[in-house]
Amino acid sequence: MSLDVLAIAAHPDDVEQTCGGTLIRMAEAGYRSGVLDLTAGDMGTRGTPERRVEESEIAGKEMRLYWRGNLHMPDARLENNIAARMTLAVKI
Repeated sequence: MSLDVLAIAAHPDDVEQTCGGTLIRMAEAGYRSGVLDLTAGDMGTRGTPERRVEESEIAGKEMRLYWRGNLHMPDARLENNIAARMTLAVKI
């Protein structure tokens, strides 16, 4: 699989709030856009991580994403270390 545009964010819903419109425009222009969420938003105060992932998949369809993924890293404990970087690099 290849994408033209990939947005990476810490939590499900971050991309919708920061660059969702841009991703929609990219899809409308014919680009294959994707989103990679690093966590499921486990530390959020509303809903469950499972529900947040479900909502992100629904939002992805609305944004006309070609692909959406989630690495399920520990929320509020993201670290810039070799293991995290390698996990992200392999996915990219």
